[in-house]
Amino acid sequence: MASVDIIAPVRRETLAEAIAEKLIQYIGANRLRRGDKLPSEREMVEMTGASRLPLREAICILKGLGIVESQHGKGVFVKKLDIAAVFGMLSPLLRTQADIDVSHVFDVRFSLDAGVAEAAAANRTDENLRAMREALEGMRGNVDRQEEYVKFDMQFHLELGRATNNPVFQIMMTSISDLLKELQFFYDDSIEYRGGALTEHEEIYDAVEKQDGPRAQEAARTHLRNAAERIVPGRKRDHL
Repeated sequence: MASVDIIAPVRRETLAEAIAEKLIQYIGANRLRRGDKLPSEREMVEMTGASRLPLREAICILKGLGIVESQHGKGVFVKKLDIAAVFGMLSPLLRTQADIDVSHVFDVRFSLDAGVAEAAAANRTDENLRAMREALEGMRGNVDRQEEYVKFDMQFHLELGRATNNPVFQIMMTSISDLLKELQFFYDDSIEYRGGALTEHEEIYDAVEKQDGPRAQEAARTHLRNAAERIVPGRKRDHL
């Protein structure tokens, strides 16, 4: 483990946010993983040069981000980072502060989803297939309820990302899916649109199940082309 002096003393005026940033750097530099314990409060006070109050505020920040958790009487421990939860919290801010429009998301997804579907076809497990089937069943059972349908739609695509067995694909799919979830409620929708999308998801699933990469890739592209027409006003198929 790296020396505890990896965290340079923090000036008091920077307070909790700077301490939290330094603690994140410490966790990364020491390769701490889920279940690993952080130094004691006394040791962290010495490491940061901060008083107990801003240090505790910094720990609260890390708790809010899902990076650490406290165990009463035992200390502070690293949690498994839940990328989906982090992006779920940040996606409303990303949408408004970065001026992200649904068409921007579709441009990225058209390239990303095709590669993800192809990789999923090559690497999927029976557990991935089971989770995707459950998502399809949820979509089918809620085709007349937009909010529930969208939830299962997102689950399908996130599981497709997991099926690639590539953590980078998983992170990218999580970020894009959360942004799209934030945006798509602002656009026209109908039961007919959802029914068409369900059929397209079933085609992607069938190709992944049969481990037909080229077919999975084309099915994903077809779905995104059609989704762009359904959701993005004035969007044409030949643009994608």
